[in-house]
Parts: sequence; C-alpha cells; structure tokens
Amino acid sequence: MSDEYDFIIVGAGPAGTVLSSRLSQHPSSPRVLLIEAGPDPMKTELANDVAEPTKVTLLRGTRLDWNYESEPQESLRGAKVYMGAGKAVGGSTTINYGLWTRGDAGDYSEWARLVNNKSWGWEGFLPYFRKTETHYAAFTPADWKNHGYDGPVYTASVTSSGRNYPLREPLRQAWSSMGINEVVDINGGNLEGMAEVVEARTRGKRVVAAGAYSLDKVEVLSETLVKRVVVERLSDGSNVASGVELANGAIIEAKKEIVVSAGSIRTPQVLLLSGIGPKEKLSKHGIEQTVDSPEVGKNLWDHLGMWQMWKLRHPEIGASVGSPAWTSSAFLNGNPLDWSVAVSAPKEGLRAALEHDGDKQGEEHPLLKARRMDICLMMQYVGMPLDGTLISTYALNYIPTSRGDVTLESSDPKTNPLINPNHFSTEADRYRLREGTKMFAKMWHTPAGRDIVVGEAVPEGFSPLNENSTDEEIDARIFAFPNTIQHPGGTASMGKVVDTDFRVFGVQGLRVVDASVIPTPISSPIQACVYALGERAADSILGS
Repeated sequence: MSDEYDFIIVGAGPAGTVLSSRLSQHPSSPRVLLIEAGPDPMKTELANDVAEPTKVTLLRGTRLDWNYESEPQESLRGAKVYMGAGKAVGGSTTINYGLWTRGDAGDYSEWARLVNNKSWGWEGFLPYFRKTETHYAAFTPADWKNHGYDGPVYTASVTSSGRNYPLREPLRQAWSSMGINEVVDINGGNLEGMAEVVEARTRGKRVVAAGAYSLDKVEVLSETLVKRVVVERLSDGSNVASGVELANGAIIEAKKEIVVSAGSIRTPQVLLLSGIGPKEKLSKHGIEQTVDSPEVGKNLWDHLGMWQMWKLRHPEIGASVGSPAWTSSAFLNGNPLDWSVAVSAPKEGLRAALEHDGDKQGEEHPLLKARRMDICLMMQYVGMPLDGTLISTYALNYIPTSRGDVTLESSDPKTNPLINPNHFSTEADRYRLREGTKMFAKMWHTPAGRDIVVGEAVPEGFSPLNENSTDEEIDARIFAFPNTIQHPGGTASMGKVVDTDFRVFGVQGLRVVDASVIPTPISSPIQACVYALGERAADSILGS
C-alpha cells in the first residue's frame, strides 16, 4: 500500500464503488484508494448466497450486514427496529432485494426546491439514471430518453426474466377493480398506479456494485475501519481534509480529495468523529470541534411499513414459495412478486393530519401542493411457514414526515452509533400507514381479491384487520411488528451539510457521496438513486 493517494473514498457501497471506478478510469490515471470495513463478499463462504436473489433473507445478521438496531422507539412503544446495511465491498447491493426503481419525478422536484437548484430535479437526474443501466427491453424511440442501453447495471422485469406467477393476472384484476391503473414503466417518472417490478439482475443473478463497476485500477483496502477524516487548520483559518485515520491509528494521506461514502448511518459517525458537527455533541465524547455543522446526523428518514400475511384460497395452484407446485426454475431469477402499487394519500385526511402535527403551510405543504406518491402497496408470494399456503403484503409510507437522528455513543469507531429514526412519530405518518392497511383490506374484498385469499393469517393475540378497523387497532399491530425496508437517508443532507457538488461545508477537499445527502424521502427503494449519485459525483469532481 502506498503512503499517499490522489483520492481516498471511505466506503465501498454503490456510491463509493461507482465513484472510485469512474475516477480511476480518468486519462490522468489518478491513484484511488477505496477503504471498506467489510470483506469482499465473493471471497467469503457466503458468495453463493450473495449471488442468488432468492437467498437474500439468509444474509441478514451475517458478517456482511452491519446488523444495526435502533434505539427503543418511544413512538413505537419502546420497540427496537432492525436496520440492515451492507458491510462488504459492494455495500448494501450485496444483501438487498435488488429492486431497481428510481422513485417519482415529484420527489426530485422537491429535492431541487430544497437545494434551490433545478439540476437536482428529475430531468437533471435522467442522464445519470441512463448512464448506470442496461435496460432489459429492446431499444425503442419511446424509451431512449428514459433508459440507458450500455450501462454497467443490467436490469430485468418480472416478465423479461420469464417469471409467470399464478397470481399475476388475478392481482391485476383486483387492483383494476379499485380504479388502480397500470403504469407502463415503473421508472418513467410517474409512479401513480400499478407497475411491474424491475430488479438489478444479470441472467437471474444479483448485481453487486463492485462486480458491475470495474475496480481493476482501484486499490481496495477491505476489512479496514476508518475512524476519522484528518482535518488540518491552515494559516488563513480555513480547514482542509488531508487524510484519514484508521481504527488502528494509521494515517493515510490524500493529495486531492477525500470522499465519505459510508452510508446513512456510518457517514455521520465518521464526520462526528472528525470533529464535524455540533459542539455540544462532540465535547461529550472529548472530540475537538473542527467545523460547526449542527445538521450532521439529523434529518434521518426511512420507509416504515405494515406487514401482514394472508391465507390463500387455492394453495394447490402453486402460488407461493413452499408449495409442491412452485416448480418453475424461472422463479429463482428474482423476488417472488409482480406488482408495486403507488398511490397518493387522500388529501382531506392528510391535510387534517398535517394540521394536527402543527403544520401552518396549508395547501402550500409539499405533500399537498403537488401530486405525491405517499403510499406503496406490495405483495410477495411467500409467507411463514414456507408451506405454500400464505402470501405477504407490505403497506409502506414512502414519504415520511417523521425525522430522527444518528449520534455518537462513543469516540471508539468500533462502537456503533446511536440510531433514533423516530418512526411513526407524526400523525401524517400514522394516517398514511393506516390508509395503506385499509387499501389492502378493500382490495381483498373485491370479487377478484376474494378469489385469491380466504382472509388474514392473524398473529396470536390480535383480531383480523379490515377497512373498518379503528386507528387504535391498526396502530397496535404496527407497534407489535414494526418493519422498515432499510432505506435510511438524509443524515448529511444536501443544502445543510454538503453543497450541490457534494462538498462538505467548512472543509476543503472533503465530500460526502451516498444516501445520507438525500434531503427528502424518495418514494421507492433507493439503490438506483444512489448509483446515480456516484455518477454525478464523478462528473462533479472530474469537472472541477
């Protein structure tokens, strides 16, 4: 290992991997060091499980998972919530479900508004979305603007991967009978309706960032924990990032820039350990403040959901994992699901909930002023036990107003930070999860829905939920079984901690590039957005 590099990237998740790869390919041949706390997953005993999409649940809690847990959530009656995050070269692309969805154009309009820069809207992102992907469908003039055909990440839809699930058409009919229209392209910018799911897949295998983007010209230092960024004070009073200190005390220097891409939980920890943050939080752990940045670790958001299981009316047709009739080899090519449904919450109820939370913006509130996709409804053809008789549903709050934080528990980098997502703490969030839960109940009571399930498989001690269930009944279920789909963001927000070129305010030569910069929730799984962030950051750095 060299004593000095041009660029040091901390964290080999999708953003850090993309950025390292692109920087290393520049004609100037910069020396790029990528430091990752976890191992190369393809050199571990878990390599086969990483490659297979249907084995994703086997990776939870392994050495490829940071296996975070939230602090007890007061708003969830003291429950602690699992927060998975990839600890490997490739980051969370090694353990996630691989869904390839960009979100709704309205999400990016809000992002652009918050940072006062139109280039962060949907149209500004499109070149980078295209650059990342090889779209699964053949090129058509109608698709060229939205999709790329020669990018590193190969995608696949349920149909293109040959998965013909027995419940695909019955579900389409059930949602259609509720007035839910079909969306032709889940990544076209308009999510409203029922869209076929798209995943990052290469011939039925998981796409890991470090496999999609070449790291041949990058020096990768795996299983190495970074403690902090070394920040020096210059004679003119300005600050400059000069290197990183590892957990073992070794210091590695960078001639040009350091980029922290350690994810929405670890990135704020690294910044705080570097003295970048609010003084009162740092002094408690004996850390000298180098930059007053009070928003570091704040604005944490995530997608909380309601999980339910349902008894199939006709399990003999092989509609769920574990059935003797679940035999198609194509089913191994991805997650057992067909559709993602996105809808706007009823405005009258949402307006009342926002007012209950103390909002004074009225119709100017971002959730009311424009069409937003608040609620996501997904169904997976799997249940527990794995006997083919059950399926699962998730009602997700895609645009939470609840905000939490990440703070230090210790100055020791080996100690996980304190994570308080503050889930379910606003009436607006409670209202939308209740509405999503009721929508599933309504769908099952359509003629097509009644032919799919008999009813809910109710957890012991609870009663079945339906469209007339009280707020208290629905909330009690969420308190008992809180779930997120592990999409945290916002803890080093653009406009608050970094500028629109990812540069950390108050420190020269230091940037943050990962989901922690996303200032507002995205109404989808976030990996496609994070890949695009890596591409944008490469252009920002190389352009400067």
